[in-house]
Amino acid sequence: MDLQQCWSSFLKAEQLLQDGHWPQAHYLLEDILHDLPGHINQAATDDHTKPCQFSCLIAGLRDTTVYQSEILNNMGQQQRAFEALNQSYALLQFLSIEDSDLIRSVSKVLEKHSEDLLHHMGAFCHAQRNAQWQLEYEQVEKAHHHFSQLKRLNDLQPNAVVMN
Repeated sequence: MDLQQCWSSFLKAEQLLQDGHWPQAHYLLEDILHDLPGHINQAATDDHTKPCQFSCLIAGLRDTTVYQSEILNNMGQQQRAFEALNQSYALLQFLSIEDSDLIRSVSKVLEKHSEDLLHHMGAFCHAQRNAQWQLEYEQVEKAHHHFSQLKRLNDLQPNAVVMN
């Protein structure tokens, strides 16, 4: 599915959700989550991607993931609901440590949406009222801590000066 189709499907899925047609929205969102990460990775390496375009892609991933997670949770598919959140969160975390002008220009947006997905995972895991989910979330929090440290180290690294 190309990027325009992803966007059209997202708008259709939002309408279906508003109308209470969760199963149909679920299938559209699943297709989007299959293709959107690839579009995001491609945009991250494209020198012509504008920060506003990339920010929209990131926001679209976040919104699609949250909708899909809520649907899956309501369908009793808690593991898949968690995985959807965790995969999108991980993508944003890995993007955030990339060293490019585009990533630096949208770092606050990446951080905001990453934190938002982390909070959704936390709320999801705590709502399960199960020790296994609590342990799962603790692992995500540990990884979050390590990524935060890595980002701080990257920020502290002096830019290499190249002399010609």
